[in-house]
Order: sequence, then structure tokens, then C-alpha cells
Amino acid sequence: MGVEWAGRPEPADADPLPGREARRNAGPGTDQAAARRRPVVLTDPERRAAEHHRYRAVVEHPSDAARAWSAAVPEFRAAWEKIKAKYGHTERGGSAARPADGSWHGAGGRRLDDAQDKEVDRACARIREAGERAIIPGVRAVEAEDPTRRLAGFEHRFKGQDRLKEKVADEIRSTPGITPAQAVSTVPDAVRFTYKYDDTAYTAGVRKDVERLEASGFVQVERRNTWTSDQYKGINSRWQDPESGVTFEVQFHTKASLEAKELTHKAYERIRSITEQTPETDRETAELREFQRQVNAQVPIPPGVTEYEDYRPEKRNGRRD
Repeated sequence: MGVEWAGRPEPADADPLPGREARRNAGPGTDQAAARRRPVVLTDPERRAAEHHRYRAVVEHPSDAARAWSAAVPEFRAAWEKIKAKYGHTERGGSAARPADGSWHGAGGRRLDDAQDKEVDRACARIREAGERAIIPGVRAVEAEDPTRRLAGFEHRFKGQDRLKEKVADEIRSTPGITPAQAVSTVPDAVRFTYKYDDTAYTAGVRKDVERLEASGFVQVERRNTWTSDQYKGINSRWQDPESGVTFEVQFHTKASLEAKELTHKAYERIRSITEQTPETDRETAELREFQRQVNAQVPIPPGVTEYEDYRPEKRNGRRD
């Protein structure tokens, strides 16, 4: 999941997000504790102040911060159901039956002809082989070095074939002359992993695990710290297995940031799938971004995490770690 937008205000006629009615009606007789833990729409100064308070909450009262997040999750799930109903979102289905010509067809009119599809399948087989032989054992060995955190969602370590082919089809369409195998190599998360930490151990744990992955022989390609983003909280990194050349993704999350990612992933996918700008899709996009912002505004910020810088190899000259 990337971070590539700024939040927009929600249309005045839409109210899919939790807590708004409670704020309008809050008075002396209102349950103020319940109102305080509901998401709110904040100005920039208020947002900075709220982030500071969440930071302090994790340091001084970690259990309170965790309880506040857990209390908000059901409301966010209900809010997402309202957005889905409002715009008629449907969940992705399984693979469609193959046409007689052997071509592959995906969402949004994406298509690979029979030869392209077979080349993608061969490239995916090579990636899977490299993953099973070298990448997965190395990542699991790093996991074993610290019992206080674990890999989450390990069953999803290989990207689904149809989701990968959608990205390949987009790359072929946008890059004239690129081969299907080359397009597969541009997908950074064909193999992907997520380490999950306790809040208070997060920053030190991520730093140590980055060192462990490097000590295992993997080459760090990129690292992005998006804990200051209002659309996605976490640290995402890309690595390369030097023997096979296969690139893989490692995400670093807390329990809350991983739940926030899972809560907002369908909204993120929907935003990415919108190809035509109309007044209706603009309103929908604004609501989806606002939903993502509301969810991520409630995620407790781990101590010290905003000081952990991004990594780009071209900046490895003393200015970056």
C-alpha cells in the first residue's frame, strides 16, 4: 500500500464516518469518554497536537492507547460498510474462466495474451523458487532472533497471481517495449513479509531487524517511514536477494498500524482503480481519503519513530544511515 495523496475535506452531504453525530450533540449529559475516543476532523495545528498526545499516550499509558484504538475499530468497520453501500463497492471475485484463445483477463479491462500470460507464469515460478530457496529461510531466521515480535500474515508471502498480473498488464500498457518478464521484475511486493511489534519496542525493533536483514546478506533497496502520513502508518522497505536478483518487500507494523492498513486497504484499492475523473468519482475519492485519514489519526505513534529516516542508496554518503 503506497502513500501518494493528501487528504481532502469530505463533501457536506456525506456522513459515513463515526462520531460526527456524537460531536454535534455532545453536551453536559453526553458520555464524554466515548466522545473523546471517536475520530474527529482536525485542522493542521490540531492534528500536530493530537499526534503529540498520542505519542505521550504510548510512552506514559500504553494500555490506554491500545484500548482507545480497540474501541474505535468496530466503528471504523461500520463506517466502511456504509461507504461500500453508498457507492456500490463489490469485493473482488475469483479468476474468471479463460477464453478459448488462452488469454488472461483481469479487473478494469486488463488483458494479457496467451504468450504474455505464459511468460508471466514462468517469471512467477522463478520468483517463487528463489523465495522458497533463499528469501523465506533468511527472513524466518531473522524472526527467530527475537521472540518478542513475529511475522504477521505469513500465508500471504506470495502476491496473488491475478493481483500480480494486473500490475504487469498496467506496466506493459504504460511502458512501450517492455517484456512481460521485465514487467514482473518491477512489482516490488511479489514476495512480501510483515514484522509486527509492540508499540514501545517498535522503533528499536525495526532498527535491529534492518541490521539483521543486512547481516543475512540481503541488500536494502529502499525504506520509507510513513508514520507522519495521514493516509498510512508504517515503515515499508524493499530488499534484493543478491543471488537471484529477486526483489521483495518487508513491512514493519505495530498491532494498531497493521489493523489500520487492513481496515483501509479496500479504500486504497478503490482509489487506485478509479481511472475517470467525474464529479461523482471526485466525491467518492474524497470520502475514501477522509476515511483513511480518520482511521490513521487514531493509530498510536510509537516512541521515537519519526526520527527514523528514509533510506535511498544514492544518499548513502553520510547523510543517511
